[in-house]
Amino acid sequence: MITQDHPNLDATLIAQEIQHLIKEQPSISIATLKAEIIDKLSYTPSYKKVWVGKQKAIEQVFGNWEESFTILPKFLYALQKFNPGTIVEWCVMRKTDQVEFRRVFWAFDPSIKGFKHCRPVISIDATHLYGKYKGKMMIAMGVDGNNQILPLVFAIVENESYSSWNWFLSHVKKYVVKDSEGICLISDRHAGILKVVNEQGSPWSEPCGFHRYCLRHFINNFNDKFRNSQLKALAYLAGSQNQIRKFNAIMEEIGTINKQARKWLEGHAFDKWTLAHDGGKRYGLLTTNLSEIFNSVLKGARFLPITACVQLTFYRLVNYFDVRRPMGLNAQANGDAYTPHVLAKQAASMSKAGAHSLRSFNRQKGIFEVITQKGKNVQVVNLEEKTCTCGKWEIYKYPCSHVLSVCAKLSLNTWQYVHKCYSIVEYCATWSSEFIPLPHEAYWPHSSFVQKLLPNSDLKRDKKGRPRSTRLRNGMDIKEGKKTNLCGICRQRGHNRARCPSKPKRMDA
Repeated sequence: MITQDHPNLDATLIAQEIQHLIKEQPSISIATLKAEIIDKLSYTPSYKKVWVGKQKAIEQVFGNWEESFTILPKFLYALQKFNPGTIVEWCVMRKTDQVEFRRVFWAFDPSIKGFKHCRPVISIDATHLYGKYKGKMMIAMGVDGNNQILPLVFAIVENESYSSWNWFLSHVKKYVVKDSEGICLISDRHAGILKVVNEQGSPWSEPCGFHRYCLRHFINNFNDKFRNSQLKALAYLAGSQNQIRKFNAIMEEIGTINKQARKWLEGHAFDKWTLAHDGGKRYGLLTTNLSEIFNSVLKGARFLPITACVQLTFYRLVNYFDVRRPMGLNAQANGDAYTPHVLAKQAASMSKAGAHSLRSFNRQKGIFEVITQKGKNVQVVNLEEKTCTCGKWEIYKYPCSHVLSVCAKLSLNTWQYVHKCYSIVEYCATWSSEFIPLPHEAYWPHSSFVQKLLPNSDLKRDKKGRPRSTRLRNGMDIKEGKKTNLCGICRQRGHNRARCPSKPKRMDA
C-alpha cells in the first residue's frame, strides 16, 4: 500500500467516496473516514483534507446551511400534519420583507403521552451546536420505570440566559407538565435557570413543584472554589448518602479538613443537593447524566444543518419507541409484573434480607427493629407509614432489604410496596404510542408560516475551519463518588502505608 498523500486526492473526491457513510451515520469519526479512504484508494490523506471532505459530503447529503433554514418550517409543519399532536413554537425576527430565525421549540406527542407513566422527574440540559452557526440545543428528559431515558422536548436557541431558559421551561410546563403538580426538575445551577425557578409563583418551586441540583455540577462548583480532590470526593459522598447519620458523619469529616468547605456546603439548602434530605422528590436520580448521555448520542447532529439536526431527533425517538415497545410486551408475555431494573434491585436486596434479625414492636402496624448482620446497625421499619430509617424506601420508591425482611416475617407480598411507575403496565404505556412515517417531500403540505426563513446572522461563525468540539478538562472530569482510600496503618485518609507519618522507621541491621 502507498502510504503518502496524493495531489489529486482532494476534498471533493473524498466527499464523493464517503457520501454513503455520512448518510448512514452523520456522526462518523474522521479516523473512520480516513481508514475508509486508505482502504479504497490506497492513499493516506491528511486529517484536515478528510475533515473538509466530510463537510462537503454533509452539504451534499443534507443541503447547505442557508437552505436548511428555509426547509425547516416546511419539515416541522409536515411533522405536525402527519404526526398529530406534534408541538412547534417559533421565535423569529421580522424585518420588513425578511424573517430571521431566533428560536424553535418542538416536542412529539408519543413522548408527551409517555411521560405520564414515568417517574415525575424532568432533567434539563443544554449543549453547544458546532456547525456554521452557533447556538444551543436545549433538551428535557424523563426517566421510565426501567431507568431508561425518555426525551421529551427540544429547542434550539441563541444561548443560555434567563430569557431563553424562561422561554423553554414555560413551554415544558405548558405542553408536558400541564396541570400536574409535584414534578421535580433537576438541572445545573446556571443563573438563568435559578432565576426562573425561584421567581414568585414558579411552577418549579414548592408547593407546585420541586427543584433539585444536579449533584455532579454542584460538586464541580464546590471544587472550583476549594480545589481539593479529597474534599470533592467527600462532598459527593455526602450528597449521595441515603442515611442522615452517614451524611452528618461525612460533613463532620469535611469540617475537620476545611471549616470553610463545610460552611460553603451548609450555605446551600440540603434538600437541593443531598439525597438524605431530598424527601424522595428526585426518585434517587442524582445528576443530569441521562440528559448528557442523549447529548452524546446527538453529538454528530450538532455539526449538521438545522433541519437535519431536527430530523435526527425525530428518527432517534422513532427508534427508541420501536425498540422499547416490544421489550415491554415481551416482559408482559413472560408474566413479569415489574421492570428488569426494579426486579434486579429487589433480588439484590432480598439476598441481604435473610441475614437480618428482627425485633417486633407492633405486628399490626408492621413496626420492627431490624438488626443487620453486617455492622450490626439498627433500622426501624414502619409498614403502615411506609418508612425505614435507612431512607432508601422513601428515596427510590421500592422496598429496601429491611422492609423485605419484615415482609418475609409477616408473610406479606412485598410488591404492594413498589411504586406503580416501575410496573410493566406503566412501562408498556410509556412506549405504546406510535410515530407515523413521513412521505416524500413532494407530498408535504405547504407551510404558510414564512416564505423564506433566514439564519440569525449574528450567530454565524467568523472563524473558518473545524470548531472546537471537545471541552477543556475541568473538575467535572474527575470521577465523582470515588472513595479516598484509608491508610492501612493509621486508618486516615489522604495517604497510604508507604507515606504514613506514623509508619515505624526502618531499623538498619
